[in-house]
Amino acid sequence: MSIMSIFHHRHTTSAIFFALMLLCLCGCSKDEDDSMPAYKMELAEIDTDHEGRVTVVRFDNGATYTIEQKITAETADTTYRCMCTYIVDANQKLSVYGLTHVFSANPRQRADFKTFAYDPVKLTSSWKSGGYLNLRIGLLTTDEGSHRFGFCEDSVVNRKVYITLLHARPEKDAESYTKDMFLSIPLKQYDCDSVIVRVSTYEGWQQVVR
Repeated sequence: MSIMSIFHHRHTTSAIFFALMLLCLCGCSKDEDDSMPAYKMELAEIDTDHEGRVTVVRFDNGATYTIEQKITAETADTTYRCMCTYIVDANQKLSVYGLTHVFSANPRQRADFKTFAYDPVKLTSSWKSGGYLNLRIGLLTTDEGSHRFGFCEDSVVNRKVYITLLHARPEKDAESYTKDMFLSIPLKQYDCDSVIVRVSTYEGWQQVVR
């Protein structure tokens, strides 16, 4: 399944139009193929160079690693928001086993959107980290077609930011099983005390307050 947004969106550093998929990890050793050690999964930002190679991984806790593995992404000279599957060895060397793109776009005002859709999702959890408000959602799907997302800034009042999650599901995609996924709302553009996000769920509208 690919996640491509028809909504106007821009990453905190550059525009991203990238399918939800594992980025290409090249040059894995035979030992890595035969047995995978215990690994962690955390949200992070990754940087790519002029050839599209991943050069740096920055986790939300501030830990930053230079990447020696040959990992390539679709777009050069950009920053991606990703879920990183990794291990750190005794010498503090990071080994990456998977990078899954996480939709992350600066919220836009209503006038910037041509269409609106509020198809429901399952809201699992939310938290702030690394300058983002993160949503963990369940997407009912059969992997047919592209689900589309956007973050609409409704208003900023008394140092509170009000945002609505936009979601358009493809017509042919039946609600057969739940796929777990993450969304990240960049907050670096705001000087605020709290963020309130409206999410359309199968139980009705819910608010995330962080």
